[in-house]
Amino acid sequence: MFSEGSEGTEMKDEIILDEKKLALLDLIDKAGKGSIEAAEQVAEAYFKGTYEGKPNLAKAKKWASYAAKHGSEKAAAILKEISE
Repeated sequence: MFSEGSEGTEMKDEIILDEKKLALLDLIDKAGKGSIEAAEQVAEAYFKGTYEGKPNLAKAKKWASYAAKHGSEKAAAILKEISE
């Protein structure tokens, strides 16, 4: 059983995770519709582990490749870091 205090903390943590997931899904949606800036942000988020709590280099590479092909220097830099 949870004490009343820890249950409240767990609920706050779940809300924060849900907000992060929604933010990531929103960026992915924008990137999927052609926003290079959103694709950069998705790549950076996966590279740094911003939304999942740990880096996901495969997903970072996917989104960075897309953005870099469309002229993003920031995405090209992320790709370079991934390959090092």
